[in-house]
Amino acid sequence: MSVISIVGAQWGDEGKGRIVDYLATDADVVIRYQGGDNAGHTVVNEYGKFALHIIPSGIFNPKATSIVGVGAVVNFDTMEEELKGIPEELHNNLKIDVRAHMILPYHCLLDGAEEAKRSDKDKIGTTKRGIGPCYSDKAARIGVRVGELLDPEGLRAHFEKILPKKNRDLEYYGLKQFTVDELMEKCKVWAEKFGSRIVDTMPIVRKAFDAKKKIVLEGQLGIMRDLDWGIYPYTTSSNPTSGGAANVSGISPRGISDIIGVSKAYATSVGGGPFTAELFDEDGKKLRDIGHEYGATTGRPRRCGWLDAVALDFSAYMNGFTGIAITKLDVLDTFETIKVCEAYELDGQVTKYLPDTKGQERAKPIFKEYKGWMCDTTKARKWEDLPKEAQDYVKAIEKYIGVPVKYVSVGPERDQIIIL
Repeated sequence: MSVISIVGAQWGDEGKGRIVDYLATDADVVIRYQGGDNAGHTVVNEYGKFALHIIPSGIFNPKATSIVGVGAVVNFDTMEEELKGIPEELHNNLKIDVRAHMILPYHCLLDGAEEAKRSDKDKIGTTKRGIGPCYSDKAARIGVRVGELLDPEGLRAHFEKILPKKNRDLEYYGLKQFTVDELMEKCKVWAEKFGSRIVDTMPIVRKAFDAKKKIVLEGQLGIMRDLDWGIYPYTTSSNPTSGGAANVSGISPRGISDIIGVSKAYATSVGGGPFTAELFDEDGKKLRDIGHEYGATTGRPRRCGWLDAVALDFSAYMNGFTGIAITKLDVLDTFETIKVCEAYELDGQVTKYLPDTKGQERAKPIFKEYKGWMCDTTKARKWEDLPKEAQDYVKAIEKYIGVPVKYVSVGPERDQIIIL
């Protein structure tokens, strides 16, 4: 039996999709356990290159059941468009849990309106996909669950109850308001297209778990965007941690056998908030250009920096990693010198512990230099193929966080992963 939780170890965009795609090749169930279509998991395999936003990255294994789980929020328009780009023979095993929440048109409008009110300094960096407002409704216990698509009468009664308040909010921002009939018509279309995929997934998950099948749990974003432990308020609205995975996957914490953190060989961040190891020089520009660091969902240029070992050590501790996957090592191939932020200077003191958001805003990075390898690693397929300097860098990461590196990615293709 193997239940593997894949967790973002940084600020998101770490390459989780390609790790899930690799691990899902022999999986029986893959569960996208939280988040919405603000994710952008890039997958490259024999079918082509895909930027998945809500579909689980295990969809390319026709023998696996791919589940959009309880903790996710679903925009069915996005899902429909995404499915069009995936070979039809791979659609059959997609399931959506009845308990997941729906992103409705008013969520997207309200998300953008709230962000527009903020000053540039205070912008959260939302993708304006309605994720935050949808989770807000969930927490306020007025959200609309996916399973309600199968009960039109009950759904209409729900809209009649909540829509007056939503329209008042929309009116406040000078935005389009909705009628119950408009929303019901849209939901009717969604029900016709996705109704057969909407099920209670608990029996599927429990049956697979009891039969000791391989289950992969796919998280979205990373711990530094976690609602509780991340750089609040510049966060997502759910918990993309191993604890979050246990809470909403339908598998108890004791049932998770491996927790794999995914980290780039350097660091990136999209959106607002502190990013202590951020680079504003030619090295930062070079990382962005070589790594093609632009958001898969928004296209926004990512902020780039050296690896932040302080944040990564915090991530390893909080998630309880049993191993880590290092992605994009090849992006560092042409750097003569590579740096790691191994400590912070905070209020005149040196610390290796990650402070809260305000502390991170005041912190200054303390870097240690490593010698670059100045050669192509993209053809490496085993540990011995990597140059000594690259091996030393990977081993240094292990030492910083006290967790073994189990996978090293040297390119986007499925076979460009070294297993240690």
